Amino acid sequence: MTDTLRRRFRRLAALLPLGGALFAIGPATDAQQSAIRLPDPPANGVMGFVISEAIPPVVQEPTACPQGTVLKMRDQFLADQPAEERARLSKPENEAELVRKWQATAFGPNGTNICSQPDLFSRPAMRTVQSRMAWGLDLDKPGADDTCEHAEFTSPHGESGIDNQEYRVMGCTLEWRGTDGIKGDQAVGLRQFFASGEWTQVLLLRGVDSLQHDEDVEVIYANTPDRPVIDTTGRFLPGASFTISDKPPRERNVLHGRIDNGVLTTTPADIKLAQTWGQGGARDIRGNRTRYDYRHGRLRLQFQSDGTLTGMLGGYKPVFDVIQSPGIGGVGSALVAGIDCAQYLQTLRQYADGVRDPKTGKCTAISSAVQLAAVPAFVNDIPAASAPAGGRASR
Repeated sequence: MTDTLRRRFRRLAALLPLGGALFAIGPATDAQQSAIRLPDPPANGVMGFVISEAIPPVVQEPTACPQGTVLKMRDQFLADQPAEERARLSKPENEAELVRKWQATAFGPNGTNICSQPDLFSRPAMRTVQSRMAWGLDLDKPGADDTCEHAEFTSPHGESGIDNQEYRVMGCTLEWRGTDGIKGDQAVGLRQFFASGEWTQVLLLRGVDSLQHDEDVEVIYANTPDRPVIDTTGRFLPGASFTISDKPPRERNVLHGRIDNGVLTTTPADIKLAQTWGQGGARDIRGNRTRYDYRHGRLRLQFQSDGTLTGMLGGYKPVFDVIQSPGIGGVGSALVAGIDCAQYLQTLRQYADGVRDPKTGKCTAISSAVQLAAVPAFVNDIPAASAPAGGRASR
């Protein structure tokens, strides 16, 4: 078997399991949803869940990134050189010179670097997703008045009008796509953040009268300081107890939802959830704090026959939020991971399609989607002091 055939075989083998997972990732068709046998809700109408997965959804298909994944800084530096110089620097005996030269591009005047001060660097646009297929939600249905013109996607299930420009920009990075159909670092790393208790999120539903049709459901989407219970393979175990956080960083979102044919959707509202980077095994309060910040955010979740939930969180993220992690990493993100934060930021701004600034006419946020999964749990609520109707509660 040739190397080319081996690569194709590995890619095909990696894609095969995804066929069965498509239903779990995106909104189901009417026929698929009607085939799910759903139990009756609890008599008191209260249901709790802990989020077991929250990752950017990637469609593994060959047409997504025909030029390949986004080049790392070393490779981009080489690609920018004349052919003769590129060949010279690629020789093993010139490796030290190559490292010195490409790493120098990560620094600017006065000690600035490309990930801590990305605004101060000018970079060409990065490779973006060329396919018309993506997972996500339709965020700019008629009535949206603060969006910018953009090309929409179609989901693998054929749903049109999908808004996920974050995927268009980031979907060809190795951090998202990985190689040969293997999940990228995002899928592995984010799962660890949720399993460790650093970013753990819970859902609390109230007033659920039916899992088939219910026009009025209260949805609490919040953080908890409690660590999930997992088995030896890392799977979240159902039935654990969690209490919504009552100490900073506290985020507790109060949303209005409805259920149609086993699918829970919430009306648009700003959704914010805490993140803490580098909290560590001791679960102390060290580390940089950021947020999930979804403007006009909404949930679309499907009830499953085994009691779990699968679906999407969608909304518009402030552009810089997409590169919060490498931004926090500073120059190490560039020198170790090879991430060109300035290139990412400039391309994200180019494709921003939401939260238009009325003064400049430019959009400041980018449509985004997160693939969610949740398992049943007991969730104890600690209400906020005040909660605006249909929106986010105060901390």
